[in-house]
Amino acid sequence: MKSIIVCLLLAAGAWAVENVNVTIPVNDSPALVLAVPATVKVTPKKDKTEIKTANMTLYLWTIPGAATVDAGVAQIPNVIASEVVQFVATTTNTITVAGAVAKQLIGRSVEADDNDPGTADVVVFTTGKAVFAACVHGEGNDAARERAPMLAVLTTAKAP
Repeated sequence: MKSIIVCLLLAAGAWAVENVNVTIPVNDSPALVLAVPATVKVTPKKDKTEIKTANMTLYLWTIPGAATVDAGVAQIPNVIASEVVQFVATTTNTITVAGAVAKQLIGRSVEADDNDPGTADVVVFTTGKAVFAACVHGEGNDAARERAPMLAVLTTAKAP
């Protein structure tokens, strides 16, 4: 019995992944904190932050001038255009991110880099300091496979 307990404890330890906090600034001021596995690659770019894991590439933008989630939703086609074009939401869900109402948009899209048809999942949310868009996308139905990892990261979202 002791050996079974030891094996279970070792297996649990092998699955445990240490998280680190990543702070996303807006106008040089901290606006969002996410907890991500320490092995994740986080790359700030000119207009977005890329968070890459083995099973997901999450793009995160601040939505300029948006004071509310609904105002952010209206800007999504322009905000995500560096990654996804011709986005048409076929499903809209109300979810909670960072303790506030957020909108999850699921739909058809075309990849901006090679014009391949695909899908995208976009979540528009606020921390009270800024409105953000988080997006996973890909050819075919790749976005559906990345949905759970994206939502897992977003459940950790909070204001700094």
